[in-house]
Amino acid sequence: YTPANVMLLNPSAIVDQKPWLDIHLAGVGVHATNNFAYLNQSTLLNFGAYGNPTINLERKAGWAQVNTQVLGPSASLSIGKQALGIHFSVRGSASISRVPIEYADYLINEGSDEDSTVLTVNNPRIKTIAWGEIGLTYGRILYQFDKHLISGAVTMNRLFGLQSAALFIDDGEMLIQNNVGELLDGSGKYAYTNPALRAGGGWSASLGATYKRMLDDVTSYVPHGRGVSCHTLPYKWKFSVSLVDLGGIRMKRGALYNRFDSDEEADQYLNSISDGLDMSAVPKDGDKYTAWLPMGVNAQFDYNFEHGLFLNGLFTQRLSFPSSYGPGRSNLIAVTPRFEKRWLMVAMPFSLENYRDPHLGLALRLWVLTIGTEHVFPYFIPSDIYTADVYISLRIRFNRAPGCREKPLEGLQGFKFGDIFRPASYTHLTQPTTPYL
Repeated sequence: YTPANVMLLNPSAIVDQKPWLDIHLAGVGVHATNNFAYLNQSTLLNFGAYGNPTINLERKAGWAQVNTQVLGPSASLSIGKQALGIHFSVRGSASISRVPIEYADYLINEGSDEDSTVLTVNNPRIKTIAWGEIGLTYGRILYQFDKHLISGAVTMNRLFGLQSAALFIDDGEMLIQNNVGELLDGSGKYAYTNPALRAGGGWSASLGATYKRMLDDVTSYVPHGRGVSCHTLPYKWKFSVSLVDLGGIRMKRGALYNRFDSDEEADQYLNSISDGLDMSAVPKDGDKYTAWLPMGVNAQFDYNFEHGLFLNGLFTQRLSFPSSYGPGRSNLIAVTPRFEKRWLMVAMPFSLENYRDPHLGLALRLWVLTIGTEHVFPYFIPSDIYTADVYISLRIRFNRAPGCREKPLEGLQGFKFGDIFRPASYTHLTQPTTPYL
């Protein structure tokens, strides 16, 4: 019942969608997780603890993932066997991997507890990107026979780069002293783009397909047509797969990139990340580079127990290249039971992020409002919190197409004054003689 959101996960979700027209007005989602910085015995509602995170110095290497999205006016429309969608959003993503814990402490708290320390670095990766996105989606039913229904869709996005940064260090050593980092040995590369409304531009695409095993024969089925009382037919189960965020942004305004080795110091870049980069003082090989989006593949299975009860399974695998100037997304396995009706939905996703961190979430949809989280316990139970997640959206829906009546009217009830002036043959041809819309 929320296809304008779900089409970002799989574009084919808008084909044979429950509402005839779904209009998403506004929404926001934030997800952050890591293994080294945490709120000590607190809850996510204790906002005063956010400014002083604790660092778990017992970790050997740090990793983190942050994703944010502000979804603006968006819509999806069912047009018989076809569907159209449009969305406007601003997104941000960041990923950290293989970062020495002491260096993570230095980045967050501006220095370690010791006066100086030498760190061994083993291929750390720090990447961020922020961009605006305008997307158009087209989908249609590709095959229908007996109880089999297959649909497909594609989304094309125009991208507007807002910010980007990346740092890669091959095996080497780093000295942290007096709140300053110095790379003693090692090679790698870095890139940076000053935040701006049009720092770069690019394109991306998402592809999706869905197979539905229907409860009834759908050989002549048209979603929201008179033959099905202006509604849609239920499925027993469905399987869908999608490739998302296939593309990148060419950063070219206020941008630089550089490959360095032991003979070329990268310290000026290392010590300027948090304070804003002085572009004139940093060595560079060029001023244009491509930052790739967090590409991934999604697979879903959804089973209908009927009476509003469903069970969903989701698998997400990142496809990002480790050496690319662009963050990767989290790998994910999730199982979600839900109760769903037209105006009400309750879901409890159980997920394993990066296949190892278990989370239990809760999502509620009541009329036009949806609110949820993938990790509900930290909101109410004091604990060491490494993960925070919340999303909320507001929408309006039109469940039935205008002018579509559940049953054709006959006699005086179906009389239209304009029919007097039309030839009898024309009137006959315009009457609904088949179950098509």
